[in-house]
Amino acid sequence: MKIVDQNTIQAVGVTHDPDIKKKVLISKGEIHKLMMFGSATLKPGQKVTPHSHETMTEVFYIQQGKALFTVNGEDHILEKGHCITIEAKELHSQENPFKEPVEWLYFGIALD
Repeated sequence: MKIVDQNTIQAVGVTHDPDIKKKVLISKGEIHKLMMFGSATLKPGQKVTPHSHETMTEVFYIQQGKALFTVNGEDHILEKGHCITIEAKELHSQENPFKEPVEWLYFGIALD
């Protein structure tokens, strides 16, 4: 068993855009095939560069605010309570063009 307090975890920059901060609650290797489980906040105007993952599916759950997710060129506005699954190799980006911060929980699962 492991209990983690998000309030004690230091925020670090995401790989794609170091100015966007995340808190990793469960790291790669702690649970079989789970690449990470964490939370992130995008301030108004922040964007995540378009990218894809060759061997990982990602799931995002919006906890607060709203965000624009672009997946394979198609835009989707997600709000509090929405969940999106992005499959491996799907080109995706996220941005916050809105006036309030957006917060989400997310995790990645290895396919191999």
